[in-house]
Formats: sequence, structure tokens, C-alpha cells
Amino acid sequence: MSRAKEESKFLLTYKFRAYPSALQEYKLENWLFALCWLYNHALEERKRVWKEERRTVKYSEQQNNLPKLKKKEPILKLVHSQVLQDTLRRVDKAFQKFFQDLERKKKGEKVKVGYPKKKPIAKYKSLTFSQVWMKQKGKLVPIIKLEKKNNRFAYLHLPKIGKLKIRLHREIDWTRAKTVTVKREPSGNWYVCISVEVDLDQILKEAEERVERKIKTVGIDLGVKHLAVTSKKDYIKHPKFIQKLEKRLKREQKKLSRKEKGSRNFEKQKKKVAKIHEKIKNARRDFLHKLSRKLVGRYHLISFEDLDIPGLVENNPLAKLILDAGWGTLITFTTYKAVMAGVKVVKVDAAYTTQECSYCGLKVPKTLADRMHKCPRCGIELDRDYNASIVIDKRGIEKEGLTHLTGGRVGATRTYACGEGTGGVSSKGEISYPSLKQESPCGSSGWSNSRQRVVFLPEAPSVRAE
Repeated sequence: MSRAKEESKFLLTYKFRAYPSALQEYKLENWLFALCWLYNHALEERKRVWKEERRTVKYSEQQNNLPKLKKKEPILKLVHSQVLQDTLRRVDKAFQKFFQDLERKKKGEKVKVGYPKKKPIAKYKSLTFSQVWMKQKGKLVPIIKLEKKNNRFAYLHLPKIGKLKIRLHREIDWTRAKTVTVKREPSGNWYVCISVEVDLDQILKEAEERVERKIKTVGIDLGVKHLAVTSKKDYIKHPKFIQKLEKRLKREQKKLSRKEKGSRNFEKQKKKVAKIHEKIKNARRDFLHKLSRKLVGRYHLISFEDLDIPGLVENNPLAKLILDAGWGTLITFTTYKAVMAGVKVVKVDAAYTTQECSYCGLKVPKTLADRMHKCPRCGIELDRDYNASIVIDKRGIEKEGLTHLTGGRVGATRTYACGEGTGGVSSKGEISYPSLKQESPCGSSGWSNSRQRVVFLPEAPSVRAE
């Protein structure tokens, strides 16, 4: 395969719940123990060789030594060779990242450089089969088979593990499967992550044609009170996932603190706490997946601010709410879905998006307490977050050089969620939120019945909020 063709492909990973039998779970736990030992052994070997001989141990060298190591440590013979090799690749990648970060720091970039560390068994929670298909006599033969049981479940035939039952909640093209990862969560639940190869050439071609043919753009201002405010007057309320389960989480954590560390009761209670954390994480990811799908389904150019999220949460009293909102996750989900749907996602300079007037461009200083944008030059009055979202939309269009396709100047217009005067804003100014229970394309009833009353007078240039 040519280099150009390789670069046009990427891996899309699907996550499925797994239900191993008691014997399979015992095997997987033993594998993780053996792989954790191998990871730490390979890391120590690299440190020792560098200290004694001043040379770097390569992945190929450690891979070639695996047969000898298996004779010394019989537990490694229980594990499939692909999985052992993948563990050595993880060590190699950790050192590659360390050296890359060192180079970046020498160039003056602000990066945290951390030497690879040993992993405790509790934190080594996944194993990967790096190959699903192999060539035999010119034909592709599956190493791992996927056998559908019914519309809900399937069996994954894993070497040395057996038929692993999974919840197949969506169809995948197994002929394009590349890797299979089995993961254990702190709650004790097991998952299977299947990576499938996707060809970008046709998708990107369709994306360019689609953007040139019809432009439907949106700017998104991420915040704390509202998770997101769009330039189409959609206010998505912060779901506050942690807050909903905070009392229960505190209660269970308090119980955990009273248990003797290392005891059976401690381990049981630890799993209870982990299950609450997993529930919060799953609720957040579910909401953000559905929100990002709606955005990608409605627009052709989506603009976000290029935010330094780690910098924002440092010494910030709102850090908990910012992290709970999952801004970075929303941008990541929207970006990869956009690639698959032929939509463009751009990040624009975040400087002065709140202060800049969306109508005339004047910078109007504001404090955090100022919730309205009032421009002394043009007289426009807008909600500050809505004003910022219009500025972000305008910057995204300018960055992509598409101003000539948008019908002229971008500013405070009467364009609503799904086009002119339609969609997420009612005639009374009620703004609805994306439903967590359904998804539908632009123009259909894909909005929930829960509404927040935010009243706008849509006349430009003066738009006031009551």
C-alpha cells in the first residue's frame, strides 16, 4: 500500500459491553497481572541498560527476547503472543513520548515532561489483540471471529479466552476490523473496544463539495451556566452530572474511608464508588455524543473557540463545573463525527470573543458580572454568550475563507436553529434544548419538551433580553 493511501485512512473505535463467564474473567485477570509484570519488567530493562551501557533499548530487541522470557516466566505462556507484543509497544510509545516532550521543551514549548513509570496492577486495565485478520495462501483469514447470536448479542472468539459474549448495540463492518481491546473498568464491568479502518478520501471529497454547495454555519460559545450557546440562539443548559449524584457519591466515599484498606469490605465499597463515577461518566458521554450528533447533522461548518482548558481550570473556583461540562470531550466528539459526515470543524482564536461586538467589531470591556453586551457605537444589546457565539461563527467563516459564500457580512441576524425563523426558538422566544432520548434531522421534532424561557426581540441592530 502506498504512503498516500495509508495516510488517507484512520481508525474509528466502537465500544461494547462485555459479559465474560467466571472462567473467562479469571483468565483475563491473570492476563492483566502477567501483562502488568511484563510492562514493568520491560521498563526496568530499558532503565538498567541506559544506566550501565548508555544505549537505548529498541522495541525489536525486547520483542526478540520474548521467547527466552517466556521460559523464565511460565505465566507469560498463558497470554497470546499478540497481546504480549502490544504491551512492549506500549512501553516503546511511552519512551517515544518522553523523548518528544523533551525536544519540545528544548524548543521553548510549555509541556510537562514525565519519565515513564511503573504501573500498579490496579491501573493496568486493558489488553489488545493487535491483529484481527491474517494472510494465508493469498487469502485473508480471521484470527478473531465475530458471531452474531441475535439482534442484541454476539460472541467474540478470542484466542486462548474463548467465546466472549458482548452487547452488539450497533452494526460494524467486521472485514475492516483492525484491533480488539478488552478493558476492565474500576467498577468491575468489562468492555470490548473494536477499531475499524475508515477511508477518508471519498469523505473529504464530499465534505468540500457539500460546503461549497450550501453553507450552514454555527458558532458555539462554551460556558458554565449554559454548556453551550450557539449563534442560532440555542441555549443548551449545563446538565451538572456530578451535582445530581454528589450526595450519593459523598455518602459512599465516607463509607469507604471507614473501611480497612486492603480488606474485602474495602474492595466491595471501592467498587460501589467506582460504579457511581462510571455512571456519571456514562451520562456525560451519552449527552455529549447526542449533542455532537445533532450539531453535525444540522450544520456544515462548526466553529469552536481554541480553549486552553487545563489553564482555565487552574486555580479557578469554577473548575469543577468546567470539568463536569466536558468541553474538550464535546469538541473531540464533534470533530470525529464531522469527518465521518463530511462536515468541517474549526477552532478559532479565543481572544476577545466576549468583548468584541458581533455587529460592528468594537471591543467592549466586560466583567464576569456583566451578562449583557451593550455596544456604545452601534447600540446593539445582546446576551453576552449569544454575542460571543456570533463572533466565533464569523471568525470560523473568515478562517475557512468562505465569506463570499455566506451572502455577505456575518452578524446579529434573525437566523434561528434550523434556518430562517424556524427550529429551536419559538415565536414567544422560548429556546428548547436537545433531547437526550431522541435524535432527528434539522426541521423535525428533535427537541425536548423541557424549555428555558429566554425572551429575545429579534429586530436588528437592537436585540434586548428581558
